[in-house]
Amino acid sequence: MSFINAIRVILVLTPIFCSSAFALEQPIVVSFADQPINQFNQQLKQAQQQKRSWSKQPETISAHYAGKRFRVARVKQYQDKVVTYNVSTESAEHPKMLLILSMEKQRSNWQLDAARLTWRCENGLHFGTDRCSNSH
Repeated sequence: MSFINAIRVILVLTPIFCSSAFALEQPIVVSFADQPINQFNQQLKQAQQQKRSWSKQPETISAHYAGKRFRVARVKQYQDKVVTYNVSTESAEHPKMLLILSMEKQRSNWQLDAARLTWRCENGLHFGTDRCSNSH
């Protein structure tokens, strides 16, 4: 099973409970947009050499990559990889976003191997990369 298919299986079969305000149960992801990781991996490597606290655990690495508009909703171990699910904060102007990061430890240092972004438009039934209407 390829890693992409594994993420899809995890997304379809694994309930993610984010908060009482927004429960993401069995999200269906039909498409996602790959996000850049090379520059972040360089920053992460430097932070690990400097022993910065955010660079030591998947949860804090994920939060650092995602930024303030997201929060880590779930962390799953899949074979030798850790997959984190980050959900955007509520916003009237933007659709609900889901950022999925995959990372693995190499020689005692973490490294991202994939970052994928998907969203759900207002009243949407699934996460994908479809364009939302103005009211999203």
